[in-house]
Amino acid sequence: MGVRRAVEITLDMLNKEDRDIATFGPLIHNPQVLDLLHERGVKILKKIPERFDGTVVLRAHGVPPAKKEALQKTGAHIKDATCPRVVKVQVIIDKYRKRGYQTIIIGDRNHAEVEGLMGHAGEGCWVVSNEDDVEELIVKGDYIIVSQTTQDENSFERISRMILDRFPQGRIFNTICDSTHKRQEEVRALCKEVQAMVIVGGRTSANTARLGEIAKGMGCPVFMIETEDDLDLEGLSQYTCVGVTAGASTPTWMINWIVRVLQSIPSENEGVLLPFVTRIFWLLLATNLYVGLAGGVMANTCAQLLGLRPDFEYFAVAFGYIFAMHNINRFTDQRSKKINDPMRALFYRKYRIPLVFSSVFALGCSLFIAYGMGEYPFTVLIAMSVFGILYSVRFIPKFFSPITRVRGLKEIPGSKTFLVALAWAFVTALIPAWSVQSITSGKTLTVFFVVLLLYNVRNGLFDVFEVQGDRLVGKETLPVLIGEKKTLTYLYVLLGCLVALLLITPVIGLLAPLAYWLLPGVIYLFGIIRLYEKAYFAPGPVLEFLLESVFFVIAGLAWAGSF
Repeated sequence: MGVRRAVEITLDMLNKEDRDIATFGPLIHNPQVLDLLHERGVKILKKIPERFDGTVVLRAHGVPPAKKEALQKTGAHIKDATCPRVVKVQVIIDKYRKRGYQTIIIGDRNHAEVEGLMGHAGEGCWVVSNEDDVEELIVKGDYIIVSQTTQDENSFERISRMILDRFPQGRIFNTICDSTHKRQEEVRALCKEVQAMVIVGGRTSANTARLGEIAKGMGCPVFMIETEDDLDLEGLSQYTCVGVTAGASTPTWMINWIVRVLQSIPSENEGVLLPFVTRIFWLLLATNLYVGLAGGVMANTCAQLLGLRPDFEYFAVAFGYIFAMHNINRFTDQRSKKINDPMRALFYRKYRIPLVFSSVFALGCSLFIAYGMGEYPFTVLIAMSVFGILYSVRFIPKFFSPITRVRGLKEIPGSKTFLVALAWAFVTALIPAWSVQSITSGKTLTVFFVVLLLYNVRNGLFDVFEVQGDRLVGKETLPVLIGEKKTLTYLYVLLGCLVALLLITPVIGLLAPLAYWLLPGVIYLFGIIRLYEKAYFAPGPVLEFLLESVFFVIAGLAWAGSF
């Protein structure tokens, strides 16, 4: 929580302020996140300057009060991103120091958090890192014992008991962060279930190293890594079940990244069939063939809801457009994709030429077929193709940016979820309707709004999956603007509206009773959101496959209902 909060405070400053932004010392102990912040212009102050006209963000670990005062004297605007758990320890130290108590901190002497706590404790302060340090203590008078928030629970209890045995006049405050305690207990439990542990985190992160020590103490082989480049693929292939955990400063997207790489490593006794099938499914997702097929079957489902017979032309037009636009926009979205799905970003770079060629070919075929369907479908597809290509292009001249605040459709805050859904709804619902000149009927509009709601839920959930990477690169998607929880609530509301439409519109004659058959598909989509919310699935190929499959489920239900 503290790490996420510090990063989000800094990102908010980047979005709100035009002046220079710097952190006093590294914001968190993760070099990859620090590199991304550096790319967006965030500096790291290693010492206090004489003058600073921008904003200085105080790191998650906290700083000594004297240094905070010195930073304020430079003229800088100070934004305190100290973790609330660390602030709690600072408050305890300040309270008892005023009462004349001395302070003993159990932690790593050179850690940034401990240095900040020492600044609050003043002269009557000792740092104890191990049992040998206890023997050197000479304490006279009342004192308190506190802990670095990421200290090992067992070590803290053992050392604090030793200190209290020598100097009984002390008071103990277990200030280890709940998240740290929980993570350490989970590692101990996980080591009993797996053959090896992979621990992800910065090399300078003390709590990451501590997780490794705990795992080794449990007799489990440990692989300490900072990025996927550090993975010992050959060594890991000898195991069939591997546990993964990470230090407090490791972002979720990096953990997911490592998990995806691990899932792609075949174990020695896995055989060839499962890796082959897994690879095929991943390629269907990576090339956007699966999402294109999903759009194609939904076009025929919309035709059925309109009372039309399914037709290959409806399928082909929607497939070609959706396949092409998704690939084109992936190529223009490499910064966030590198964070959210690095394996796919690498795939796009490696196979850029065949993917571009196949996308252009698919879009051309789609336009050719739409031309044969009539004036209205062709006009709609031309317009949507221009819209799709312009979506990722900064076509608004730079001198208009002070007025418009954006230079392209993609930069409109929160636009991605709705605009992509709108494009899907046009090609899957309106083209089949307009191919038979059904332009303004109530049934056409009803089908349009049904699929628009459905696509909004799909796109909104994908934005939730990618919220961390989008925040880091400055994309203002809906979850970035209003938060993940509010976005999920919004998606539940959309699903409720969708259920109401499917229940009511057949009664008033706007849709055929076939609409009732789509309700289990909506329940399926609700189930995916709930499983994600309850952390049964992490963002990755499996969850993506399940989400895209909702369209095949709905198409299958519509086909069954037609009989």
